[in-house]
Amino acid sequence: MSALVRRVSVTCVALALIFCTIPAPASADQSADAAHALALMNQGCAATPDGAPQQVAQTEESPSPNPTPTATPTPTLPPLVGRPIAPSGPQQLVPPPLPTPAGPTAPPLPTPSTSPGSPPPAVIQQVTPPPSMTPIPFSNPSSGPVVRPSVTPAPTPEPGETIGPNDYAILGDKLVGRNAANQPYDLDGHVTIIYQDGVIGADHAHYDGLRYIDLTGNAFVRNREADTVLFADAIRFDTLTERTTLIHGRGESTQGVESGKLHFTGSNMVTTSDGVTHVEHANFTTCENPRGGYHIESKSLDIYPGNKAVAKSNLLYLGALAVLWLPIIVISLAPDRGDRRRQARFIPLIGYDSTEGYWIKAQIGFSPSNTYYGYYRVEYYTKVGLGLGYVGTIRRKDGRRQTDINFFNQNDRLQHANQTNLQIQDQEAFSRTTRGQFQVNYQSDFGPLVTLPAQETLTAAIDHGDAKGDRQDYSFNRSTTGSVSANDDYGFTDHRQFRQNFTNDITISYTTSSTGGLYGESSQTDTLHMESLTDFRTAYADYSLTFDKYDGAQAGSIDKEPELLVRPIGDLFPHITWLPVTGQYTAGYYYDPEAQLGTARTDGKFQAGPVLAHLFGSDFSGQVTVEQDLYATGDEKADISQQFSMTTPLWGHIVNEIQYTESHVNGPLSEPFQELDVYAQGLKQASDVLRIFNNGVYTASLTDSTYFNRQAQDLGYQITMQPSPHSVLLLGGDFQPGPGQGFDRTNVQLATPFGRDSDLQISTFVDWRNHARFEDKDIYYRHIVGNCYELQIDYNQDLKQISLSVSLLAFPSTPLNFGVGQAPSLTGIVPQSFSSSTFTQTP
Repeated sequence: MSALVRRVSVTCVALALIFCTIPAPASADQSADAAHALALMNQGCAATPDGAPQQVAQTEESPSPNPTPTATPTPTLPPLVGRPIAPSGPQQLVPPPLPTPAGPTAPPLPTPSTSPGSPPPAVIQQVTPPPSMTPIPFSNPSSGPVVRPSVTPAPTPEPGETIGPNDYAILGDKLVGRNAANQPYDLDGHVTIIYQDGVIGADHAHYDGLRYIDLTGNAFVRNREADTVLFADAIRFDTLTERTTLIHGRGESTQGVESGKLHFTGSNMVTTSDGVTHVEHANFTTCENPRGGYHIESKSLDIYPGNKAVAKSNLLYLGALAVLWLPIIVISLAPDRGDRRRQARFIPLIGYDSTEGYWIKAQIGFSPSNTYYGYYRVEYYTKVGLGLGYVGTIRRKDGRRQTDINFFNQNDRLQHANQTNLQIQDQEAFSRTTRGQFQVNYQSDFGPLVTLPAQETLTAAIDHGDAKGDRQDYSFNRSTTGSVSANDDYGFTDHRQFRQNFTNDITISYTTSSTGGLYGESSQTDTLHMESLTDFRTAYADYSLTFDKYDGAQAGSIDKEPELLVRPIGDLFPHITWLPVTGQYTAGYYYDPEAQLGTARTDGKFQAGPVLAHLFGSDFSGQVTVEQDLYATGDEKADISQQFSMTTPLWGHIVNEIQYTESHVNGPLSEPFQELDVYAQGLKQASDVLRIFNNGVYTASLTDSTYFNRQAQDLGYQITMQPSPHSVLLLGGDFQPGPGQGFDRTNVQLATPFGRDSDLQISTFVDWRNHARFEDKDIYYRHIVGNCYELQIDYNQDLKQISLSVSLLAFPSTPLNFGVGQAPSLTGIVPQSFSSSTFTQTP
């Protein structure tokens, strides 16, 4: 076998698409018959003045006395410096370019030599191409993106590697042409290009002697994880511009796809040296049979590794039917998938509502970088008007600051006004011990046909702490409701950690409140509140001393001057193992500014139980709680409550449970204070729950209760049946005894298969008092098409709406949803993303 070898001086970026593990090489005897060509080429073609790749032919040698060494694992690049590694996932189509590794490069490959001390170059066995993939019969043949997975550093290469970090090799069975500068040549038979990150194969390769390498005949590209394979009619590599072009490319990948594969095609794919890929006439799907499922055709697709993918002029097909045209689709390829701003619905939703009319809602995502991303909201209602919004996140690169913005403006025709909702939240770590948060909320849009005064909230807080545990918090909050009311609150908290079991907290707040009347009158109140809490914990008890003081009469406020709370740790009587007893004791002086009443108070609370026992085949549980209050005014009050339950199994298919609760109150209910130690009336209640079951076939329960007030209570019933392994029936309601009463309304829920790959679910109420009429119907139908996507149709009688949504089964955790009247969007104009969960700090 003959071999061509060459040292590469720069990183082979554009053609290093993927990586595969190289099998063990053939022995010297097996390789001696073929004219095998091995060439390591310079991407910039700068090895010679004329720019032609240098090639050194290996002459036929007699077999070496030592066997040909086995190929060691292909060396990999050192960790990338200064460039982020693109995340994994189905959207990760192009990795970042491979920079020239810092530090010394691997030593040059040894050239063939007949000297006794020079070992011959190791022969690398060709990689046979994978089975040719049958093209997917799209309705309009087009192309999809080139899938290029992220580059993951591998173990440090060992001495003797035949492919270095900056090298690639071309192998073939036969060399045709001259191996000289500026001279073209061809390689035929099992042509393979091996890189640090992948392998490219074809039947034929042609080098024009100046710039281009063309591969034809079963050309393929495969990554090292072997989960992505690309095929093309031809592959061209430009050694000067480091651009790789695939003609009529097609492929399949399972990267990030939780079910099935991602199939894609493209008439022309071009990858530049910086890793950006441009695809003309892209066509992609996750269905094995697109005509029975869906596919999306795009005029062009630009993929920015680790950032975003932008598809323009898109047409969605369900089967052979084009159902929706989208001018642009932006998909974020950045990490932090949990952030809802990175999961914008790029497919618009279309629906109808009796109040808002026909509407269309779209979210156009953007992600220029990992520190700035979000989406634009465009919503139009035929009765209400046009609404525009912006949702974005801005971060510092060091992660010390993040600003979240959520804005939406609705031009409301019904109320003849512009309504705006705005939320801004800014969080910043000023230092390792100090951080701050600032938040603004403004809401004037409360939904269709709802007119309320605009609400404004401004919040600012600064927190400072040290390693010892001491902490100081400063806060300000202002909230207004139009001209009706306004509140300002200034707060300060100081936490001191004297020891691990000894702490003190001091809180000071100053609040001003003003309200406006219907006729212009107004009132204002100022309140100063100070509280100190000292906690000391021992091995036997926890002691808490509280000072709590208001500067004026406030409704519901009680001054504590001071209060001591003692909580013994553990069981009060540890020698009685079957009866756990816990308790606490409180003593202090209390003052009610509003009633101008002050007095001393003591409170003792003890709990015995729960006691667990097994009696006569039944499980018994019970506990008793006693609380006693004494006041210096002479008032006394007490509360004794007890709870018991007994569960008894009968004949293997019946379980009966009896529960009893009783509470006795002695003394004045709301004396001497109106806001402290206010007890309710005593009560007695007992209930009996009878459950009858037969494995998983059915379960029935009857619930009866009484309050011992000589009045009959409702009898509740619940029945769950499983008529077949794939169907469930639930019935529930109550029966009211007495003349003219009886069964009220029964809730009926049914889930059952409804044809092939379909199921039907019904939830409704049967009104027995209205001629057994069905009310509040909710019908849900689900159908899976071609094991590819799922259709969901929901009809709700209360809301008077029908919704249709489609979910791709390939991405169940992060579905690419599109539909007409999708249920999550049927919430009116008010942005649901204004909930607090949306603005949770992303770690």
